[in-house]
Amino acid sequence: MKQPFRFWMTGSVAVVMAALGMGRSALASDRHPLSQSSRFRLTETVERIEACAAKHGLSVFARLGVDAEPQGERAEYTLIVFESSAGGTPVLMEGPRSQPEVPLTVCVRRDPSGLTEVLFAGSDWDDLPPTVARDLTELPMLVADALR
Repeated sequence: MKQPFRFWMTGSVAVVMAALGMGRSALASDRHPLSQSSRFRLTETVERIEACAAKHGLSVFARLGVDAEPQGERAEYTLIVFESSAGGTPVLMEGPRSQPEVPLTVCVRRDPSGLTEVLFAGSDWDDLPPTVARDLTELPMLVADALR
């Protein structure tokens, strides 16, 4: 388990945007070790995940749609940032020089073959408030439930 060097809850979209960094978000697959395939198109997958959030104690904090062209290939994805049931969304740093992470985020994107996949971080953080730890544990269940 990773120990957070710094942890805070935020209600500021500007803080979340800075933490996610639109350029770094294109590398979502590098930062999110867990993934699940969706049989639904990208837009429907996003809608299903958002609709399922309340059932799992979360609400949508922000949705960021990105249409980028990295290295000449069209890449489309949507980031969904959830608000914790404790209020606000958690931001974590692993060390003094590490980039902030927003672990209650899923990335819905098209994979290279054109299928839809959902990427999200694992709940491998230790020493978090119990409500936030529960929310992070709930995230994979929310995705699985939405994609049934």
